[in-house]
Amino acid sequence: MSRPTPLLLSLALAAVVIPAAAIRSQAGQAPSSPAHSGHTAAAPASSSTQRLPLGVQGASVIAVPPGATETSAGMTLRNPGKTPVVLTAARSSAAGHVMLMTTRRDAQGRVGMSGVKSLTVPAGGQLVLKPGGDHLMLMDLKRPLRLGERVPLVLVARDGRTLSVSATVRLP
Repeated sequence: MSRPTPLLLSLALAAVVIPAAAIRSQAGQAPSSPAHSGHTAAAPASSSTQRLPLGVQGASVIAVPPGATETSAGMTLRNPGKTPVVLTAARSSAAGHVMLMTTRRDAQGRVGMSGVKSLTVPAGGQLVLKPGGDHLMLMDLKRPLRLGERVPLVLVARDGRTLSVSATVRLP
């Protein structure tokens, strides 16, 4: 009687695990919904029905001239909960991708922006997203944004829950 090789065992395990993960992923996707003022959360991507506990104020996107391919978005996020909310991603139908960014000043006083893996809204506190600090960068804009237009943004927490926000395009 022959014994299965580690390669065959790995292939058999992958044949079971990968399709199961895909099914769970598809089943856990929240239906898309129109953007709103951001005071409530969209359905979470997990099986939980608990809402993302963030309030939003002053959500805006900075107007840029036609032909510009990126801009920034800001807002104040308030967390009345007892645990921090860690944001790990954002997306918008108006952009190819959205990056979480921070602006830092080095020891020589030079200012620079860099992408970060997460931004945290502290428990019982707030996170202010604004130019010159933590903010969102909308990259590869799909079309010019009009002054006063509402741009949908979706913030994604580490646990998969999301928050839909409607941000107004405004002058800097």
